[in-house]
Amino acid sequence: MSTRLGTGTAGPVPAAGRPEALRVGPGVLVGCALYAALLAYLTKLPCRLVTWEQPETFRQLCYSDLPTLYASRGMAEGRFPYLDASALLEYPVLQTVVASGTGVLAHAVDPRARVHVGQGIYFDLNAVLLAAVWVAVVLVLGRMVAHPGHAVLAALAPAVVVTGFINWDLWPVLCTVAALLAFRRDRWALGGVLLGVGTAFKLFPFLLLGAVLVLAVRRREAGPALRAAAGAVGAWAAVNLPFALLDPVQWGWFWQFSQDRGAGFSSVWHWWNDVAAPRLDIPLLSAEGINVLALGGFALACALILVLGLVAREEPRLEQLAFLVLAAFVLSNKVYSPQFVIWLVPLVLLARPRVGEFVVWQLVEVLHWAAVFNWLGHVTGGGEELALAEDVYFTTVALHTLAVGYLVVRVAADVLRGRGTSP
Repeated sequence: MSTRLGTGTAGPVPAAGRPEALRVGPGVLVGCALYAALLAYLTKLPCRLVTWEQPETFRQLCYSDLPTLYASRGMAEGRFPYLDASALLEYPVLQTVVASGTGVLAHAVDPRARVHVGQGIYFDLNAVLLAAVWVAVVLVLGRMVAHPGHAVLAALAPAVVVTGFINWDLWPVLCTVAALLAFRRDRWALGGVLLGVGTAFKLFPFLLLGAVLVLAVRRREAGPALRAAAGAVGAWAAVNLPFALLDPVQWGWFWQFSQDRGAGFSSVWHWWNDVAAPRLDIPLLSAEGINVLALGGFALACALILVLGLVAREEPRLEQLAFLVLAAFVLSNKVYSPQFVIWLVPLVLLARPRVGEFVVWQLVEVLHWAAVFNWLGHVTGGGEELALAEDVYFTTVALHTLAVGYLVVRVAADVLRGRGTSP
């Protein structure tokens, strides 16, 4: 695998003498990212000031998993998974460490505080950390995009503003973009290590090794791919093994929870069980059935991506293949939580940096976010407009699916025709 594989860009890079190459510096990117983080905090402020209770958090579109989990997973009592058997948390190791570690800190600020006070402290602490992580994501992305304005576009992405503080997904996103930068610089082992660390936060970074594999098969050169895979597996094992030995039950809880969960929000499987199956008067899909179908669908998509990478006129860029793999996972997965859009934001701007398409897609995802929580507000709080809220929700699920599918088709066409595949 030659240097060309690692250094492909998303398109023509502005020459150093052009004004656009000098217009956006790190300070501007930091400012834009912090502004977006402030807006993200403000979207949660109605709940932060009044209550984190449901259905109010849904109705006011300010829901966040952070304070909800603080109150319901033992953090409000200062408990920490792996040290307390009663404090199970359904996340991979590093996300559990961040979530519970900040919980211990928030509880320590005022151990006698009422739960809602601790929730506020906990949310604020994590919001500061997530803002810093988002700044880092944007700075790394600024070193990779074809035009510096694309990094600004990412920094101010509306979908990141409304979903960035729902969960901890920004942490693995940082690991992912840092890994892509390392791969671009031919530092394959380091890139693999970063993917392994990201996988210790969330499963999806590991999937990018599939994109590396496609390029390895195309070039018939296994060395870089093996170094990346070894780095990823080694880093993941180094992080996970001590915790697995310390508390196998807590360590395995994420895997058990993922295996047992049924059709989740905004997935095609949720639409099937809630809309299609009842209308067709056929049985619902079980969790086991969805596991088989989702895995099979994703495997088929990966096989098609491999074929696409092999028959393309020119060598695809790693970022193009990475987007296709991750988008295939998003579309076939058992659940599509609103914040999962964050996974795709950097990759869309690296794989197909088209401002108009990006903006339309972002608006669709914001509509989806609003519809999800509006519907949940009616489900948990009742109301005569539940049927209408459900129709709007499933309509935005369809729009989200079509929007991501459109981007997949366009990126696949770019790869097939050799567009945007070289510096």
